[in-house]
Amino acid sequence: MQSIKEILQGLPPLATERRKAIGLRASSETEEPAESLDKRIAQMQAEIARRQEILKKAPVVTKVIKSPDECPWRDDPWRKCEDCQNGTREKSQIEPEPLRTVYDVSACFIEMRYRELIEKSGLMGIELNHLFENAIIDEHNRELFTYLMEWEPSIGGGIYIAAKKDADNPQGNGTGKSYALHALTHRLCRMGIPCLYGRTVDFLMQLRAAYDEGSQESESRVLRRYTQVPVLLWDDLGKESFRTDWGPEKFYYVIDYRVRTNKPMIISSNFDLGEIEAKFGRDNFGPAIASRLAGFCEVWTLGGPDRRIKKRL
Repeated sequence: MQSIKEILQGLPPLATERRKAIGLRASSETEEPAESLDKRIAQMQAEIARRQEILKKAPVVTKVIKSPDECPWRDDPWRKCEDCQNGTREKSQIEPEPLRTVYDVSACFIEMRYRELIEKSGLMGIELNHLFENAIIDEHNRELFTYLMEWEPSIGGGIYIAAKKDADNPQGNGTGKSYALHALTHRLCRMGIPCLYGRTVDFLMQLRAAYDEGSQESESRVLRRYTQVPVLLWDDLGKESFRTDWGPEKFYYVIDYRVRTNKPMIISSNFDLGEIEAKFGRDNFGPAIASRLAGFCEVWTLGGPDRRIKKRL
């Protein structure tokens, strides 16, 4: 349907406007501005009603919009994707022939929401290509990847993925733990769930940078980002280097907060929970961190060869 502005432009001008158009001065004694305004409003309402009646009888065409690239409103500077969240949207015309076009925009809205969430998720570079659909599934990762593809975050709780070490891969590197978190981030964003992927070493660097002169961030703001996000995906826990108890305390704060509020977190590490306890200090935050993760998370191990090295052989 045409906008109110377009309808107004199609209405005949008021008497005062006609006078201005031909250079005559309106007489304040004979002019009745309130009556003229009421008349104009009545004309507009009548015109809107007339057009609505025409559109009620107009033929209806249904179209499916699958991608933002196909959006009929993509060049509209006032376009808002939120207008499409109900799944359908209509566009009507009176000229040259009355027509109503009903767009199924559900797939487009999901895709647009996914793109927005991925952009804010923390994934970058090759991580943007790490999908479950692209994964090489084998006897080492099949069970875990199947679980992650079906995991329901709304129930809360967490997942802890540790490396399964053996003689061929004593450090547990390259078994696909990070890939699993990348792919799960994609899946969550596709579900419309805001989430944050990040390496634990980056978390520490962001906290330390908050104290740099001229920093636009504060420690509390960094902590809020990791505590308040609906789903947190933390990669490579245990790779950090601590000189004081300051770092372990911040990890304890985030983990404890998410456990208490039942906010899902998925953590990958080359270390089991016993090793994590030692790395964060057995006489300080280590036991508390390991205990909370053990109670909150379902613990998985992921083994196999170092896929990065195997890929190059």
